[in-house]
Amino acid sequence: MFQEVLDKVWFIQGNNTGRYPYSNSLFINDRKKLLIDTGIGRSVIKKFLKQFGQPDIILYSHAHEDHIYDTSLFTSLRYIHERDKLVATSKDELYRVYGVNTGELREILDIFFKSLHYQPLIAVNTFTHDQVFDLGTIQVKVIHAPGHSAGHSCFEVLNEDLIFSSDIDLTSFGPWYGALDASIQDFEQSIKALIKRSPKLLITSHKGIISNEIKSQLQKFLDIITERDVKILEFLQKERTLEETIPQALIHGKFTEPIDYYIAAERIMLEKHLAILLANHKIEQKNGRLKAL
Repeated sequence: MFQEVLDKVWFIQGNNTGRYPYSNSLFINDRKKLLIDTGIGRSVIKKFLKQFGQPDIILYSHAHEDHIYDTSLFTSLRYIHERDKLVATSKDELYRVYGVNTGELREILDIFFKSLHYQPLIAVNTFTHDQVFDLGTIQVKVIHAPGHSAGHSCFEVLNEDLIFSSDIDLTSFGPWYGALDASIQDFEQSIKALIKRSPKLLITSHKGIISNEIKSQLQKFLDIITERDVKILEFLQKERTLEETIPQALIHGKFTEPIDYYIAAERIMLEKHLAILLANHKIEQKNGRLKAL
């Protein structure tokens, strides 16, 4: 559960091995203690606090519910990228970017989020790209890596060739951009920037410690976006509407509970793909119907 990957640098594995709705964390146990994300789950948080005590600083990689747990258990100074602060501090704003536009779905998510012990942040500071947190002997540098969200950030442990890549997570699902503030193009550029850096050790929010073939695994993760384009174009060989396309779950594969939440994400992700395919003249749209060219 707690693994020291480098001197004073600890991997904290979340419940269910960090799979959603949980996430993994990175902890620096230096003169100042720094924790990245708190989505490890209530039981792991309590064990963490018992072993290490309160961190001085918490850095949030972004504002999604699976990275912000049990904020009442911490007394730390908290930071998030300035472009994610509004979403992090307002459940209404989080629901808006998730495309939650019905009272029924909101009620479902309220129950779901309550089970996660999720609450919006109240007092949170902001960081910017390239900002460095000096912890004593170790420094942690912010890498703004948008795409998953507007303010999504990775963190580099300086002089150690280690990056916490958050939701550039190398899972088999691939990049998730099912929110209005997400961007396929930004996500692609953020992944390419990590490929260029090619660290020796990558810590991800949902897959954990990656130490082998990092460059090729990042490329495979990036290629999933193109594979989704291919699936969409194959389905649109016959003229379809967006409403006919969404239930096919071309991106998610299948919809799990809460189903309406994942359908909303599928809609947003499809719309982003379709906008790019239209702009690149790969599909045409007539009277609300879509067809591959």
